[in-house]
Amino acid sequence: MSGSNEEPMKPENELSSLLLSLITLTTKLVEQNNVLIQQSSEKEQIILRLLDQHDEILNELVEQQDDDDETGSTFLDG
Repeated sequence: MSGSNEEPMKPENELSSLLLSLITLTTKLVEQNNVLIQQSSEKEQIILRLLDQHDEILNELVEQQDDDDETGSTFLDG
């Protein structure tokens, strides 16, 4: 006795075709995911470089301010 809501068995070649389609789609998904991971890594490297540049600029400004304080300049004073 089989229930009326059970799917009939699909022919083996149709199942094989569906599995190949699933494998193809999964492969594309993995490839796209790898591209996104690579792009994310590149963005992270850019952000780290920008942070390093920001730190360098801030350090230069602090050094300039220290030098100006020693020489009595009021350039950065409000």
